[in-house]
Amino acid sequence: MAHADYYQRTLEWASRLRVCKKCCPAPTVAAVTHAFKADLAEYFRLCALARSSKAPSELSREAHGLLFRCRTLLEKALHESLVCSVRDDDDATTALFAKGFFGKSKKQGVSVRMPLTSCIPTVLCGAACYAHDVLDATPQSVVRGAINGWLAHLWEHGESRTREKIFRVLRRPTELAVKAAFDEVRRLPRGFTRRPYIRFSHVGEVVAYAGFANGVAALVRQLSRRRVDCVVYTRHRYAGSLDPALWIINFTLDPSSEERRAWAPSNARLVYSAFSGSISDNVAVNFLEHHRHSHVAVSAGSGIVCPATAPDAQDRTCDGCRCKTCFEPVTDLHAIAPIPAAAVTAESR
Repeated sequence: MAHADYYQRTLEWASRLRVCKKCCPAPTVAAVTHAFKADLAEYFRLCALARSSKAPSELSREAHGLLFRCRTLLEKALHESLVCSVRDDDDATTALFAKGFFGKSKKQGVSVRMPLTSCIPTVLCGAACYAHDVLDATPQSVVRGAINGWLAHLWEHGESRTREKIFRVLRRPTELAVKAAFDEVRRLPRGFTRRPYIRFSHVGEVVAYAGFANGVAALVRQLSRRRVDCVVYTRHRYAGSLDPALWIINFTLDPSSEERRAWAPSNARLVYSAFSGSISDNVAVNFLEHHRHSHVAVSAGSGIVCPATAPDAQDRTCDGCRCKTCFEPVTDLHAIAPIPAAAVTAESR
């Protein structure tokens, strides 16, 4: 009964959520996080309920339906708070990026996260997004995505002086990200090789800020002497605004968004979010849906499945599976690069 009351309080918070901006006199990451501490903690509890294997299924479903709304309401309030807290001040902007613009994890490697407010969600992806899973739903992750989105928005709407300032601030974090990308390659499994890369839009859509994205990619290419690639996953209509000389583009479809094929530029690889196990043979690779306590097997269709998302995968990292499908340049819209996984069909599973 106690658990049921706990779940109900979380759902009541989510259904009634209204978040106001909170101006911070000294806008550091810690200060911004502290200002929204209570609501960020409630959002994390909502995510845990939505993904729970022990909570009553009807409560988990209700939580699932509230995830995207609550996340984006929080992100909007964070953005507005940054707008009112940070003036034309290099020191304040530098303080927000003292620990870097880029992130790093075992699964994603060196990567960039953006707010979900940058997304154009499909019917299926908004609540199922991995942004609501465990580490990506923590207060630190939500705040970092909002700060990165605020900076990208500031650049997109800023004058040349503002844009120059922003890239001065980003230069050192980018140098460190380039170094980390090289370090990853030095630790690859014996016998497996690939080029260093930085993964953009770990969550959210950097493509929503296409001019800013091109600028960051150009900086990465410049600082790495063109030895580190910029890889992006996107569902966004602005994908065609990315500079093809700077990007390896993976354009993501799912069973509810086949019409978005028209948004994919000619230099993009088509990939598929196989929600409910429905896969496609008209894309380069299918990603099976997987969360902390659940993993969906192929239920319909045929096609190539990402080995890191296969239910029986022992290592859920691309490098651990010795797979570089998503990180190779694309010369054909439907090109399928060789990967260490057999094509599968629903029947074969």
